[in-house]
Amino acid sequence: MKIPFLSRFTDDNTDPILPKITYARSVGAGQKARFGALLGGILRELPELLAVSVVELRSGELLATHHVTGKSNPAKAAAYNAEVIKQKQLALQAMGLASEEAIEDILITLSSQWHVLRLLPGQRHFVHLMVSTRDTNLALARAVMQAKAAEAAT
Repeated sequence: MKIPFLSRFTDDNTDPILPKITYARSVGAGQKARFGALLGGILRELPELLAVSVVELRSGELLATHHVTGKSNPAKAAAYNAEVIKQKQLALQAMGLASEEAIEDILITLSSQWHVLRLLPGQRHFVHLMVSTRDTNLALARAVMQAKAAEAAT
């Protein structure tokens, strides 16, 4: 059975083609393996995504990314998205909820895209997922992010 979107990951010999993931120079071998497995897992589950990245929360530095050329620039968005998460954490503190509640993910809805920001265990890094509202089921995208983030913790 030939499924069109799977052709992105296989060639005529059905050997998988690995997606191109770009890493920051500061990322060591251990983090490359961890982040590569995380992003690769998300890509396998959501092959039509526009971009997926791992960002350091404190600095806003883009550590690892895969994106569709011309559709986005995750490096420009990384620091701004880190600030969104930090500001929401401050808002939880101001409301007195920081000891009871923790951010799991933040959804940003645009006219044709969904951006999901998901904190990784330890809350030092987060994943930024960009998908088309036309090509992706939001519940599925969030479930994939939740599962892959949990796997990254182990």
